[in-house]
Amino acid sequence: MHFLNILYYNYFLFYKKVIKDPEPHFATVLALSFSQSLLVNGILDAIALNGFCYKIGKWVMIGIGVLIIISNYIYYHKNGKGKEVIEEKPIMADNRSLSIAITWLFFLITASWMFWGPIYGKYLLSQCR
Repeated sequence: MHFLNILYYNYFLFYKKVIKDPEPHFATVLALSFSQSLLVNGILDAIALNGFCYKIGKWVMIGIGVLIIISNYIYYHKNGKGKEVIEEKPIMADNRSLSIAITWLFFLITASWMFWGPIYGKYLLSQCR
């Protein structure tokens, strides 16, 4: 959970200081959930295509995303864990720059799945036939 707390903290700072969102905790929960759902859906899709030649449907992926949003909302927003994380100010290996770099890397990798995931999926599906 420490890694997720680092991501939460850095996403929060982005929404608070850069975007100046009026509700940064909620925006952070949504952004973190979106990144996590892209990661989970990408891994599941690759496993399903590679191992079983099965393409996961969009409604299953949306359902997984909704479950992740609900669980993050309950964990971080409803239970107040998000405010505890902000007070704690978690960083990785006592290096603020490393924490920011890893957060950006995580976001870019997960967001890039939207673009190269379908291409990779088509390639894996073509290998099945």
